[in-house]
Amino acid sequence: MSTIAAAFNRKIKANWLEHWYRRIASLLTALIVWQLVQVFQGYWWEETYRCVGWLLLSAVAVDWILTWKTVYRLIIQGAMVLIITGITAGYEYVGLKGNSLAATGAWLSDNVVQLDPYIGIAVLVWSFTAFYSTWTTKRSRVILFVFISLLVLMICDSFTPIYLWDEAAWAIFAGLAWLIADHLHRFQREHPNSWSELMDYPISFFLPMLAIVTGIMVLGILAPSITPLVKDPYTIWVESRGGTVSGSYTDAKPPSPSSGTSNADTSSGYSRNDAELGGGFEYDYSPVMYVSTTHRSYWRGETRSRYTGNGWLPTNKESSSSRVNGLMPKQQLPLDDKRDSAAMVRIEQAYTMIREDVYPVLFAASPVHQVNWVNDEQNRTLPSELSWDPSNWTLHWTGTTYPKTYSVVSELPVLNEPALKQASAGWNEQNPQTGDHSEYYELPAAMAPRVTQLAEEIVAGAPNDYEKAKRIESFLKERYTYTNRPDISKRKSADFVESFLFEVKQGYCDYFSTAMAVLGRSVGLPVRWVKGYAPGALPEEQERMMRESGFNPSFINPTGQGTYTVRNADAHSWVEIYFDGFGWIPFEPTPGFAFPYSIEEATDVTVPDIELPGEDDTVVSEAETTSPNLASRLVLWTSITLLVLLSVIVVIRRRNVADAWVRLRNRAVHPNEVIIAETNRFLRYARRKGLRREDWETIREASERWGAERKYLRQDLKEVADRFERAKYGRAVIGTADIEHFVKLVRSIRERL
Repeated sequence: MSTIAAAFNRKIKANWLEHWYRRIASLLTALIVWQLVQVFQGYWWEETYRCVGWLLLSAVAVDWILTWKTVYRLIIQGAMVLIITGITAGYEYVGLKGNSLAATGAWLSDNVVQLDPYIGIAVLVWSFTAFYSTWTTKRSRVILFVFISLLVLMICDSFTPIYLWDEAAWAIFAGLAWLIADHLHRFQREHPNSWSELMDYPISFFLPMLAIVTGIMVLGILAPSITPLVKDPYTIWVESRGGTVSGSYTDAKPPSPSSGTSNADTSSGYSRNDAELGGGFEYDYSPVMYVSTTHRSYWRGETRSRYTGNGWLPTNKESSSSRVNGLMPKQQLPLDDKRDSAAMVRIEQAYTMIREDVYPVLFAASPVHQVNWVNDEQNRTLPSELSWDPSNWTLHWTGTTYPKTYSVVSELPVLNEPALKQASAGWNEQNPQTGDHSEYYELPAAMAPRVTQLAEEIVAGAPNDYEKAKRIESFLKERYTYTNRPDISKRKSADFVESFLFEVKQGYCDYFSTAMAVLGRSVGLPVRWVKGYAPGALPEEQERMMRESGFNPSFINPTGQGTYTVRNADAHSWVEIYFDGFGWIPFEPTPGFAFPYSIEEATDVTVPDIELPGEDDTVVSEAETTSPNLASRLVLWTSITLLVLLSVIVVIRRRNVADAWVRLRNRAVHPNEVIIAETNRFLRYARRKGLRREDWETIREASERWGAERKYLRQDLKEVADRFERAKYGRAVIGTADIEHFVKLVRSIRERL
């Protein structure tokens, strides 16, 4: 036995000595690829990153454990791709029903479609990793691969909102380790006898090299305060012109929240503390809630009225005694505002919360007219933790557990600009600055005169209060730059708004909305600050289908009715100004945003040409905005293409294949039967997701019951039932465009289930 064991140990040792470089190359390739996929921060879901991470680990494990030929290891890795994507997507096997070609196609589609979108990304990453781990057999190829990887990271760091210091450091570490391994591998081939002698003392040989490489790595990651010696070409070019690149590859790392040097959240979301505004944030695209609504709107949270020079504090009127408690379902909620002159539009909304966070308010389009139900549509009472503030239009929640679902009806004023121009801003008080509503006019005692002077220049010659508000709104939108990473090193003034208007000149919604509130109050307008969420996004497939059909979605769906996915990145702030007879009217000064009014009549606004001190300083920052716009995405994808071209691997997305297969399969049957077949496939999928259709139920009855359980799908399920009944019982032949729309509609529902 001892002889067998010794022989086995010798075989294992010989195998490791023979294939050690292949294993190291596999590990380092996976490490660099993992750094490269970080450029998709804000574009990929957390599940996608988890899938890719496990995929890379499994690929390295297979290369390290198995000594088989490359083709066999690739087969095992391919199987691991399917297993990992299946686990990530929650795959459930669908059995084959029938022996026809259509049944086989349906079986294949039902099983493969569950892996979307992870399978396409996983196959691309795996193919990329496998190619480079086998292609980089020469030193020149290793250097080329590492160089292009670093180039991609530096370009994306400079032109996108993503901060990639750590990723670049890890790529450099992997490149150095790889060059050392390549040198040793060549030494092993050319001097086998000397290599055998070195292997007798591996620790004394490898330890110094490992210590040097590790020291470089630690220095690169843990010592960001050291000024970098090498800068990327873009940063050098911008700095040569007197500008700065915020968040560039060579910048120092931003301070951590615990350091006490930053007063901003590290990621986007609904903030609890508005007392100190400023700094920057990273986009967090994780979903917060689904909102099924009859009209697109902003989802209002809380109101602030006391500006301190640094941020906002709760309104003076905010107290528990001013709230209306003991609310009943569909009870008309009172308002402290007179809105006799305004036409109203009713908006029905149903909210489904995704996160477990507990917020101090229930979000809704404002003002809320009635609360239909909370958590249970059949319940005839509302939770005692819910109360209504008629002054601030806030639905307060004091419970320790946040509602999973709730439904409200809101009444928003219809925007009639000619009528608003005839109204005055305020409550017709004798002395607004000391009246009951004085808090909406208050400014810090230390407010700089140049802020007031700028406000007066903007509104000079404006014939009415509404024109003043629109001029301030347009001025901020047109003259300042949106970015989630403003360069606060330019800030010199103590006041937040003053520094934004005259020094920083760039920022995000908190900067713009607070600036409009201060400028508005400086010219006598009653303004309050509001925070909540922007509308969010309709299902991507729905809008894409409309555009591919040659239609603008706003023409087909002018009110924006549908189910919106609201993410942390949609957290937003804006302002409201009170107009006599109309109540509080929202204004949106942030570039790239537009409040979704229901408009009765609109007019144009002229903004005066005002020259600000240091106007030339904004030229560079215009090109450096770090919002995730089209230019940033174009640069990002252009950089990634450099690596994709080297790999010479073309991967067809699974969805394109599935769509082509559906079109091919549908040619052989009557168009109406396609709708019926797709509906039956959807029913089978819904049953696996817990939506069972009883034997005695029609499809319409089942869809109505499911829609009551899952409010965010109610409208889409109703459309499925309508189209099925027309195809099943109607005489008209369904067109090709309608079939494609139905297939995409069903797919959208399945993805949200």
